[in-house]
Amino acid sequence: MSRNIRTLYPDYSAECRELTKNGFTLELLYKIINKHKQNAAYNRKLYERYMTIDESVPIMRRNPRFDESNPINNKINNDFFSEIIDFKTGYFAGKPITYGYSKSEESEETSGGADGVDEAAKLITDFTTRNNMYGVDMEVTKFASIYGYAGRLFYIDTGGEERVMPVHGYEAIILSTKDISEPEYAVRYFYTLDINGCKVWTVEFYDDTYVTAYTGHLTQLTEVEKKPHMFDYCPLQGIPNNKEMIGDAEKVLALIDDYDKVLSDNSNEVESFVHAYMIFENLNIDEDTIRDGQKNGSFNFRSTGTQQGKVYFLTKDINDAFTEHHLERLEDNIYRFSKTPNLGDESFGNASGVSLKFKLHGLEIKCGMFQAQMMNAAQFMWKLLASAWTKKGKQIDPLQVTMDFNRNFPLDLANEAQTVQALIAAGLPKEVAYSQLSFVDDVDYVMQMIEKEKDGILPLTEVTPEDDADNIST
Repeated sequence: MSRNIRTLYPDYSAECRELTKNGFTLELLYKIINKHKQNAAYNRKLYERYMTIDESVPIMRRNPRFDESNPINNKINNDFFSEIIDFKTGYFAGKPITYGYSKSEESEETSGGADGVDEAAKLITDFTTRNNMYGVDMEVTKFASIYGYAGRLFYIDTGGEERVMPVHGYEAIILSTKDISEPEYAVRYFYTLDINGCKVWTVEFYDDTYVTAYTGHLTQLTEVEKKPHMFDYCPLQGIPNNKEMIGDAEKVLALIDDYDKVLSDNSNEVESFVHAYMIFENLNIDEDTIRDGQKNGSFNFRSTGTQQGKVYFLTKDINDAFTEHHLERLEDNIYRFSKTPNLGDESFGNASGVSLKFKLHGLEIKCGMFQAQMMNAAQFMWKLLASAWTKKGKQIDPLQVTMDFNRNFPLDLANEAQTVQALIAAGLPKEVAYSQLSFVDDVDYVMQMIEKEKDGILPLTEVTPEDDADNIST
């Protein structure tokens, strides 16, 4: 299974122009969905492979090579696919992304002074806590890593609060002339099963004002509801894994499948032949005798005729070194071309400091590409939310919202502490030196804590009022 040109994410520039010029029609909606079907089907297969569903894992669908009554057909799935996804997800989103609000003169000017900055910071904190953005970001990262992009839907709940939820990419169609993280229109379509087990599709069309819901079959939909979504922009956005919108493991699918086939064939060999055949030379032997011999572990024959009969094993000459080297090369290439560290490598476990960072360099490049996409999508997210908060009389400047990404990287605190001491000794400001500590998220907060500790400790030469009283009484 590999992606072809028809399963890539479609270009919807023409549909965007048609919607802007002539407005929405049901016929245009059918065309939009039909154009997305092949991409959606391929992406759904990749997600099912991640879940190791038999129908979507190639080795599990393999038929026996030979037409036999009871063929041996071992199907061994070495799940490199899920390991590549989970490793990237844990490394990139295993530590929560920190959302905050800038505290500067510019932010005070655009947010209504210091009180406005505090109120904006509280809005952001409440939103991220209410929606568990740690979990949302984790799922978005996983979906995008599996099949190339994820959806993120914003809505107003029954309590009037702003909410967000991750949406599968194969259920989300983002229409934009720029980038899917800046949607102009969007479609979400998914199915449920009725009491008879038949598919019933729900389709939602979003523009910058309304969400219109339909139900029925994808070629015959009926409108059931149209209502304002309470935002000033389209509330269903996409987050691409990369510009091409392909998953992290897609370039090594053939390597993974080959590894599965070789290991499964070796397992068949061991189970069926045990690497040897038993030879009966110049002996008349039937199936019942063979079964008795297999059961009792021995054969008893009387020699007949002038030629002596004998029984012996013919051992198969198997080049196990060739097979092992082939599997090793496949494994190395799977990790190399997917830019995933091989934790089973002995040299990896002994690495530390700069050496460890070099081993994670490929993964860091891949995560850096996705981080750029996340930051781009976040700009639209805060602009969208700001439009809803403005209706409530609350104000934030979307450009002043900050994001700190924290990789789930093994810490080398002793080496970092030595580096900070060397930087301070070299004459660099402490604020710059402390920013090199990987566990410090907010250098300004650390500097404030240091100043508070200084303020709370009195110099040894300072005379306190209590000391003066003691001297007078003496």
